[in-house]
This record gives sequence, structure tokens and C-alpha cells, in this order.
Amino acid sequence: MIIGAMNNPHKKLIDQIHLYGEMNFDYVEVTIEHPHSRPEFIEKNKKDILDALGSYNLGTLAHMPWYFSVAHPYERIQKAINLEFTHAFRAAQMIGAKKITLHSETLSPSIQNRESHVQNTIASLKVLHREATNLGMDLLIENLDSKSFSIKEFSTLFSEVDMGMTLDVGHASTAKGEGVDAYFKAFSPRIRHMHLHDNMGTNDDHLPLGAGRMEVKKTVELIKSKYDGTITLEVHADDPHYLEYSLERLDILWHGRKKHLDDKDYLYPPGQDPRKI
Repeated sequence: MIIGAMNNPHKKLIDQIHLYGEMNFDYVEVTIEHPHSRPEFIEKNKKDILDALGSYNLGTLAHMPWYFSVAHPYERIQKAINLEFTHAFRAAQMIGAKKITLHSETLSPSIQNRESHVQNTIASLKVLHREATNLGMDLLIENLDSKSFSIKEFSTLFSEVDMGMTLDVGHASTAKGEGVDAYFKAFSPRIRHMHLHDNMGTNDDHLPLGAGRMEVKKTVELIKSKYDGTITLEVHADDPHYLEYSLERLDILWHGRKKHLDDKDYLYPPGQDPRKI
């Protein structure tokens, strides 16, 4: 398991890289998004971003703006959005990202029927997957809920586009989600990245682990039995201690308390452990 954190695009990216480095995360999942993490910012500040990542030996993944449509019914609008996706892909490549995630469709299903919704998604992803592959990047599609894209519809998509998936545990665990286990049963070989956060069982709350109604221990045990790769803790909280707590909780549930504490001892030279000063 490799644990990362995602930046808040409304805060300064480089400051957050330093914060996550101090917390001992393994990587940063950079959401390339307005206002403070747009492609133009990354292009202009590439050296400073890479220096900040390198100072903590942090890896990089990337996430596309969640509100970019992949199934817009107006073809010219979708083509314009695809150009913005490609711009963001190139920015992600500049800072070393190999995996990039985009969301399944966010437009209301009242705008177009489900058949058009699925076919437009397939058409867009054929283009975007080719662009990402040409840049040496692994494009992954993330589940939202069944209103956005169901497991059955993902199966149709994957029969047309040979791409991977980012399994968002929180999204799968909402009232309109279809359950984490169901996604593993359907797509285990395609799941190449994960997002983890808690919720109250109805909405996409992005809570710290244990702050909602998700059975965290049971969920982590399920994940561990099926997957051992990158997991981003996508906790939306202004206080970074909630993110740090979630990191420790996940590490203890995955590796056990003894290894967690042994690893902590390894991080700090004798007499410099802040827990013991």
C-alpha cells in the first residue's frame, strides 16, 4: 500500500506539498484545477513544484477537474473540454505523474437519455485514453454513483475502451453507490488506484476515517484482501490534523499497531521524536 493526499485547489499547491511531506505521505495527487493548480500555474512553476516534491521524495499522481464533462451532448463543447483535458494531461506529465484520474459524467441524467450518456462517454474516452497513452500516462476513470455511471454501464465502457479504474470507496458507499465489494467483483483487474474517505451513508461527505458511518476496519480489511497499490486519503477538512489522523488510522489497520510504531521510531533520530520531547 502506498498512501497519498490530494491538494485543495483553493490553497497554494507548494505549501500543501510541504505539509504532506511533513506528514510523511508517500505521494501527492495533484488535482490540476482552478484557481491555484491550473495547468498554467504548473507550467510556470514546474521547477519549484518538482523541488518541493523532491525534498520529501514524494511521488506524483494527477486528478482532472471533477466538473469537466466527458459526455456532453453538444459535440463542439465536448471537443473544447477535451482540449482542456489534454492541456491538463501535459501539465501532469511535467511534474512526473504517471496515473491520471477523471470522473465519470457529472451532468444531470435529465439532460440526455442513458444510452446517449454512455455512448458519449465512450466516444470521449477513446480520444482521451489515446492522448494519455501517447504521453506515457495511465488514464483512469473514477466512479461517482449509479446516477452518474452504474457498474453495468462501466462494463459497457470497458468493452469499448481498455482502460483502468480509480475506485472511490466513499462514492461507492453512499446511498446511491453500489458498494465496494461489488466494484471489486466486477472490475478487480482494472482497479489501479483508490480514493478513501468516510461519509454519513447518504451524501459524499469526504469525512476523516471513523467520523462517518462507514465500517472502516471492515472496509480496510476488504481492500487489503483485494488490492495493494496507491490509496489517496481524500479528506475535505480545513484542519490538517484530521488528514493526519486518517493516515495513522489507515496505517495501523493495514500493518498493525506494532509496525506502525516501529516505522515511527525509524523516522526520527534518537532524541528528536516530537512524540517524546
